[in-house]
Amino acid sequence: AKHAITPFHCHSNPEESVLIGGRRDLLFRLDLPSLVLCDLSSPMLHGMTQENLPKRATRVPSIVVPPQKVHLVCFLMMMIIIRSCHSFRSMVRRFVGRSPFLWHHQPPQPIVAPLFYRTRSFSSEESLPTLVHNPLAGNADTTSSLLPTNSASTTKTADSDDALATQFRVTAPFEPTGDQPEAIAELLTQLGENAQEAAVLRGITGTGKTLVMSHVIAGLQKPTLVLCHNKNLAAQLARELRAYLGQDSAVELFVSYYDLFVPESFKETTGRYVQKKSVINHDIDALRHRATRSLLTRNDVVVVATVSAIYGLGLPEEYLNASVEWKIGQEIYPSPNENDDGDGFFDALNRMLYQPVDSDDNFEPGTFQHESYEYNETKSSSGPIRKHKITLWPPHERFPVTITADEHQRTIHNDTYFTIRSLEPGTQKGSIPTQSLRIFPARHHVTSSGRMEQACVAIEEELQQRVDELKAQGKNEAMAKLQERVLGDLYMMREVGMCKGMENYSRHMNGREAGETPETLLSYFSSRFGKDEWLLVVDESHVTLPQLKAMYFGDQSRKKTLIKHGYRLPSALDNRPLKVDEFWKQVQQTLFVSATPSAYELEQLKQSSTGFTQEPVDMVIRPTHVCDPEIEVRSPKMLRDKGSNPMNDLAYEICQRIAKNERALVLTLTKRDAEDLASYLNSYENKALDSAMVELENTSINATYLHSGLKTDERADRLRALQKGEVDVVVGVNCLREGLDLPQVSLVVVLGADSEGFLRSETALLQTVGRAARNRHGRAIFYAERDTMSMKKCMDVTNDRRKKQLAHNALHGYKPRSTKGSSTMTFFDLLRDEIEAEQQLEFTKGGIDKSSSPHLTLTKVPLNLKDSKKTSIPTDHIPGLPGVYFWKDCDGSILYIGKAVKLRSRINSYLAPNANHGKRIETMVEKATTVEFVLTPSERDALVLESNLIKKHKPPFNVLLKDDVHYPYIRASVEERLPKLTISPYRPPSGESKSRFFGPYTSFKEINQILDQVEETYDLRVKSLEAGHGSGSVEEYNELFQKAMKDVFSSRSTAVLKELRTGYEEAGLLFDSSFNSCRDIVAVASVEGDDSDIVVHVAQLRKGYVAGQFSYTCSIPREAEKDSGIAESVQMVLEHRHYRSGGEVVESWFPDDVLTPVELPDPTSLRKTIREVRKEVEPARKGSITIRSPGKKGPRQLVDARALEFAKSNAIQAAQERKHQRYPALKTSMDGTATKELAEMLKLHQAPSVIECYDISHTQGEATVASRVVFREGRPVPELYRRFNIRTVEGIDDYSSLAEVLERRFKRAGPGCDEAWAAPDLVVIDGGKGQLSAAQQGIARVHASLIPICALAKNHEELFVPESSSPVNESTDSPAMLLLRHLRDESHRFALKTHRAQRRRSMGR
Repeated sequence: AKHAITPFHCHSNPEESVLIGGRRDLLFRLDLPSLVLCDLSSPMLHGMTQENLPKRATRVPSIVVPPQKVHLVCFLMMMIIIRSCHSFRSMVRRFVGRSPFLWHHQPPQPIVAPLFYRTRSFSSEESLPTLVHNPLAGNADTTSSLLPTNSASTTKTADSDDALATQFRVTAPFEPTGDQPEAIAELLTQLGENAQEAAVLRGITGTGKTLVMSHVIAGLQKPTLVLCHNKNLAAQLARELRAYLGQDSAVELFVSYYDLFVPESFKETTGRYVQKKSVINHDIDALRHRATRSLLTRNDVVVVATVSAIYGLGLPEEYLNASVEWKIGQEIYPSPNENDDGDGFFDALNRMLYQPVDSDDNFEPGTFQHESYEYNETKSSSGPIRKHKITLWPPHERFPVTITADEHQRTIHNDTYFTIRSLEPGTQKGSIPTQSLRIFPARHHVTSSGRMEQACVAIEEELQQRVDELKAQGKNEAMAKLQERVLGDLYMMREVGMCKGMENYSRHMNGREAGETPETLLSYFSSRFGKDEWLLVVDESHVTLPQLKAMYFGDQSRKKTLIKHGYRLPSALDNRPLKVDEFWKQVQQTLFVSATPSAYELEQLKQSSTGFTQEPVDMVIRPTHVCDPEIEVRSPKMLRDKGSNPMNDLAYEICQRIAKNERALVLTLTKRDAEDLASYLNSYENKALDSAMVELENTSINATYLHSGLKTDERADRLRALQKGEVDVVVGVNCLREGLDLPQVSLVVVLGADSEGFLRSETALLQTVGRAARNRHGRAIFYAERDTMSMKKCMDVTNDRRKKQLAHNALHGYKPRSTKGSSTMTFFDLLRDEIEAEQQLEFTKGGIDKSSSPHLTLTKVPLNLKDSKKTSIPTDHIPGLPGVYFWKDCDGSILYIGKAVKLRSRINSYLAPNANHGKRIETMVEKATTVEFVLTPSERDALVLESNLIKKHKPPFNVLLKDDVHYPYIRASVEERLPKLTISPYRPPSGESKSRFFGPYTSFKEINQILDQVEETYDLRVKSLEAGHGSGSVEEYNELFQKAMKDVFSSRSTAVLKELRTGYEEAGLLFDSSFNSCRDIVAVASVEGDDSDIVVHVAQLRKGYVAGQFSYTCSIPREAEKDSGIAESVQMVLEHRHYRSGGEVVESWFPDDVLTPVELPDPTSLRKTIREVRKEVEPARKGSITIRSPGKKGPRQLVDARALEFAKSNAIQAAQERKHQRYPALKTSMDGTATKELAEMLKLHQAPSVIECYDISHTQGEATVASRVVFREGRPVPELYRRFNIRTVEGIDDYSSLAEVLERRFKRAGPGCDEAWAAPDLVVIDGGKGQLSAAQQGIARVHASLIPICALAKNHEELFVPESSSPVNESTDSPAMLLLRHLRDESHRFALKTHRAQRRRSMGR
């Protein structure tokens, strides 16, 4: 039949009712024993028996009837078929054109088989792919059944017999009991026969609402979206539905993939802006991709989702159209080709947002690795074949897939193409190669290149309009801020196809109009199945529906503030969750499920457009006949009067449950209380027990906490541990209420039950008490001093239910039994197992298994080769020390900021020829022209400085790598009645909080280590919990807290904990101290090789970041004392050179405080100079200017020492760079080219590493001086330079002087000499044959073996060696000769410098 026909479920008990379904508006209920009515003329029935009929029947009508009611059933069947057929003509063709029905009697036996299967018509215009394999038909390849074929070739029309059928079957191991059968029947009547738009299932905890839900889904045969209010419940519900609906149906999970999410916001009262901060869980992201894949490729799909389903997800068409299918034997170009209309192989991956990676450490979902090698397949003369191995990790798969292809050359077009040879999805259990493979995009938001440019143009137009609005309003600061951000985003979108916060431009990316409804998961349902052909189930609707309403308004309020202050364009409002009315417009039929439905759900029943007025379907009787738990209220005050306290009383109750192998749940009011109480219970084993607990004296408690601060999988793991008995009690806040299947729990305890509010409302208390309703020993305890209205209502409702349940059990003689519960495996584990069973490939996380082909000779081919010019950037001057680096373009604009433990290694990693970066980093390196850096005392300082600089400069290429980072602080809430130590993500501005803050710390590991040590030493959290609940003294706790503060946080303390804390807080001394908020730090370093030259370095610290660094070189008079000379030089540089240039620089140039390493001669004059220049630049700026030397005690001493250490390291680096500028080295000298050539020219055994050059010089015929310069590895080493005064030679005699100098020099070259006098590998003499002979004589007097020696004559640049009358060089400009000429020129420069110094001394200067 062309239309959709709904299945039914046959009860195995012949005395019970049988549901027979036609279309969704037909439902018949008959009390029938067993008989099968079947169309035996159908070709599909040949050779079938009753046993195999249900497995293979796809179109066979099957019904159970008694002999005496055959005529009635015939009439009913005719009515069903007439209503179901497309027309009367098709009905006649169905019955008249084929042989008549035959009736066949069978003895009673259980049959569970569908009567009809739903088929869905597709118009010829539809392009969505359909499943080409029936999961109930035969044993076809499961893997291929999950993959869509090409949409053009697989689109089904209305007349196609192969149109895909929705086939849900309930395969639960038990039949509906209790109130379940009546609830199933009534819901199918309301949603099926009556076609109501809404139905309400009001069932108390433990009545089996999930099983009823499964039967309703199978009865209606509709794809279903199940909406939950939290991830925990969603995971559990999906697990149960999978168990009830069997493996043939696709039950998927769609929840938020964030482990941590802090939305972008701006707080107007404090002026504090917070950038979005998020951490994505790739496992959950994979589940989201599995859900959308199933929606696009299957009809029998149930998606269990949280409110994440109402947030933007990207267009289903774009997501589907971006997918790519590859087949064995397919030819494809590696890149776009004029002879082919499609994308190239790697361009397709790039379009689907897959990132190339080289390192196995970076291989994760959404990335791929590429490797090529040569393979000798045969001994033919054609030579080896180049093969390519692409290891791709789709996010919707748990493990990667491997694609291998052969590379070929096409002679006609002279181009290269690939032939795909294998496609292998993989896991750790083996492999089943497939013939075709469809890969879906790495992200749900996929945009074509054409649409991207259109979006950029639209964004530019909106920006201009918004800038005009802000300008007209006089909001110049907001206007500038908005322009900077949006233009930076546009730059990144055009360069690399994405930017940080790209979702805020989703309206332009999707081509939507302002205010138009965004595309969400609901769009996938409507686009795939049509609005009327799927079912919405809202689980725990009393909580889920308020979430749906709140999401939109909260999102809009936050974004309107951002737009108002220039952080976002108005179009950001369209990146939003659905409005309530938009949500319901996309939903045709809804089933609300709750134990306590609100007035909204009940109102929907009255507003049904079908004309039916229905009541909620109630379920009060549990299949296990367990009654609601008794509730007891206990007063903490009365417990204390009796000599006990709530904590001991609670521990006693838990120990009683442990003795019976049962579990407990405890609810507190705050997350901190939950953590503290869990810690208290874990330590209770070592405390003295009171007399009432003697029999439980050896009982220990294993407790854990559970709240929203934990990751999704961590919460599921802790609940599983409770189920398995690894944990005795779980302490929570609001995550232990609705829907948790924990039959092992027999005790629920609510602390502070009389704290009226959301957490202690009637609904919350009812749901909480329900957690103990699955165990026949269930009981609830409220600790409260009074009975609130919510408590009274909760207890009244619970007591009424108990009366009904007890009466029902007494009437039928039922005995309560605890629920066994479902599997303890989490849904995440079940999905991993399923994916591994689907795909059988031996695989490792790295993806490239080189051991699988040991006979191959691999030739590594980088995925993307860098520009060769980049690899020639010299980095030798960059030290291997911690610091922060800046990549800048030709205009000096910062492209990227990063930190490194070893700067040189990190920067070289970007420039290495075999580096394999993503597109973003590749683009950045291509645009960069220079790299600058700042040294820091430690890696922690680098982390904090990097974060502050990124916030300040907002480099365009940083935004995809790092969200806004606030390094945490320890907060001591000294203003509270019970002060405590907590973690604060940031420190508020001064005056906003009375708490004390210590930090920042560069990782939560550090801060937790300190707090753990404090807790281990002082037990503050447990003491605070005891004092807060009356089990301890508040005064004693405050005394203990003050002692801990003094020992750990006092500046005068010498405790071990203080040393640990200050070690971790060292970065805060530099970049977070108020002393350095507007400060210049001065440091001095000597230039190596020149004792008189120094570098004065000024580092500008402004509000936690380095605003600038400036270095000045000056000379110290030799006759001056060193300290006074340095102080005078610093004063001169600061007063006359540095601050005088501030008139042309930005406002941040002038400090409030200047820290110098020495006391200046005239600080008043310097202060006056700064004030005068500052007045010209900033006439409105007031305030004093302090010139100070380092502090000698207190906090200032630590801060000043750290600041000077920072400035000193950068001053030394500046001096090193000055040295390299003064003593440059040739590239060929450093890379070994020159020394290798020199070794060949001089016939040396190896290339010389250390070379010395000697020169004799005079000043006006007097003052003969010899100079020596040293090169090591082709680079000058100024610290080894030496000058020699001539002692034994009178007058001018260069030969004798040279012999004397060489003799004196090599006398000091014996064993044990220091580095400066060790024998070199080669000696070079400035001169000709005569100088060479004299030098040889001098060396021979003291050295048995001659050192290799040569002489370089000036006139014709000729090189002479001993025992050769002719020069040995053929060229004057070869690398070897350039090195020797560099040596000679450096010796001349050093000699001239020596003569100038002598002249100054002789003139008395």
